[in-house]
Amino acid sequence: MLIKGNFGQLDDLASQIMSTVGRVQQEMDTWRQQSGATEADWLDRAGGQFSEVSAAWQQVSTAQQSMLDALRGGVTNANAELQSALGSAVSRVGSTSI
Repeated sequence: MLIKGNFGQLDDLASQIMSTVGRVQQEMDTWRQQSGATEADWLDRAGGQFSEVSAAWQQVSTAQQSMLDALRGGVTNANAELQSALGSAVSRVGSTSI
């Protein structure tokens, strides 16, 4: 009997999620820099409105980051549990004689 496990796809998925988290953070940093500069330069009431949009963007981004972190954690845990299950199955089959 052959038992084979390949967990590279789960590892790749976890890496892709982490990359996405990094890109989202970069976009947030860019938004924060641009909104700060724009808010300081605007002389009318639009500056205040821009601050509200920036605060809403930050709230959405924080929720998105939490979601991506939870997904990454779930994928990582699933990968570890599947590897453990495979190891257990291999040891059971290995100890069985025909």
